[in-house]
Amino acid sequence: MKYLILIGLLPFAVWAGANTSDWENSLKGIASGEQAWLAKVPQLAATADVQQATRMEDALAAALAKNTPGVLETLRVIDARSWPHMAGTDIVCSVPAEQSTAFIEDFYQQTRLALLATDQGATCLWILEASYEEMKAESARMRNLSPSVK
Repeated sequence: MKYLILIGLLPFAVWAGANTSDWENSLKGIASGEQAWLAKVPQLAATADVQQATRMEDALAAALAKNTPGVLETLRVIDARSWPHMAGTDIVCSVPAEQSTAFIEDFYQQTRLALLATDQGATCLWILEASYEEMKAESARMRNLSPSVK
């Protein structure tokens, strides 16, 4: 009897493993900025859980400097609808949280230049600039609170 139950569960285990692999491939494709992958974002957003949505927003942020017009168009679609766990432009265009200062600086410089090169990115650029200034102010505040801690 136990073997019948295990055999019955096998297809679900295989499906879950394949689904994870497909999700990882999707995230890599989105992060690459390839238009075909960006076109799949709304479909993926509709079924993404919280963790998947967060990782998808990170992938969109990574693609922002690579395919600025494509990501901005995808964000317009995301922002126009109510997705279970996606915030869209407000998150994707912000400087990344919990990264090294060097990573954030590199992201900011590359993304800023990419957004300045298009006339479609004003809102995203504004969010990027505001979040960058906020991050710098918070960093300065933390240095002033504990000058002996480095």
